[in-house]
Amino acid sequence: MSEILLKVEGVTKDFGGLRAIQDLEFQIPKGKIFSIIGPNGSGKTTMFNLITGFLPVTEGEILFKGEKITGLKPYEISRKGIGRTFQLTTLFGNHTVLQNLIISQQATREAGLVSSMFGLNSARQAEKKALKRAHELAEFIGLGQQKMALAGALPQGAQKQLSIGLALAANPELMLLDEPAGGVNLEEVGVLIDLITRIRDSGVTICLIEHKMSMVMNISDRILALNYGKKVTEGNPTEVGRNEQVIKSYLGDKYAAARRSG
Repeated sequence: MSEILLKVEGVTKDFGGLRAIQDLEFQIPKGKIFSIIGPNGSGKTTMFNLITGFLPVTEGEILFKGEKITGLKPYEISRKGIGRTFQLTTLFGNHTVLQNLIISQQATREAGLVSSMFGLNSARQAEKKALKRAHELAEFIGLGQQKMALAGALPQGAQKQLSIGLALAANPELMLLDEPAGGVNLEEVGVLIDLITRIRDSGVTICLIEHKMSMVMNISDRILALNYGKKVTEGNPTEVGRNEQVIKSYLGDKYAAARRSG
């Protein structure tokens, strides 16, 4: 039985008279890839925003490693070990890949504080450590040959790789990836699948939102399907792939025909 890293317990989110999430419960096991699927407006990104503190929960609780994180600020939740990417890639476009990976590290952001408290030598050591880590991250995410390229000039797939690298720079235990394969071609999807799998294999738990169902079914250990903020079904890819509502709404007629013929 896998250790549970994140628990969502009876969470509801209201926007005025609109109920975006309704009494939702699920658990994310440590060391797994947990995917959330559903049509546009089903509450997927809202759920990410609730987990990371960008939106307040109306009802219910969210626990990370057994500790209640409901009501904490986004930076407090980040420091506890939860990182995320966004649907729209957020990079420092006029900086190089390496500079992006340096800027994103907590050690670099705190270098000024280190300098004032302990002197310039400590600040230089922190900068040297951040640079070393940035080189390692660039290699890990597959951009080792593009370290000096401007982030804004990278192809869409490489920008997605870099955005994942920025989230990794904070050394999260749980990474929330919001449509990492959005807007990329088939070859780039393969690169992202490999990267996400290697992140999981390195010990980082993944929670994934993705519309590319072939990717979701291939990469996930467990899948949660949502519609109108409610759970439709949850299980492993085989179990979810047998659900008639999931087939009709998300997987399509071709999947249903292939399943019948198989």
